[in-house]
Amino acid sequence: MTIEAAKHRVSHPDRDLACQETVEGAMQDIIADATTKGWGTMETINAMEEVLRNLRLAYAEDLDLTKDKANINASSEPDPSNDWPAAEP
Repeated sequence: MTIEAAKHRVSHPDRDLACQETVEGAMQDIIADATTKGWGTMETINAMEEVLRNLRLAYAEDLDLTKDKANINASSEPDPSNDWPAAEP
């Protein structure tokens, strides 16, 4: 499971889509691994959704849980540390 580095500045309109494309492969790997261990595909997806909901709540309550302290709420201000000059505009 490899997550590619961000290639767009925080303000880039396609940044969210690029992140989704990057994590999709990792999520598919988790599903495939779980199904080979006897878990059903939908059962695994449902479990992943619940885990993500719980993580969203936990991170919203205590942003110190993240190393970079980035807010996971998409409607909040972007983390300026992700807006480096080498990124695509």
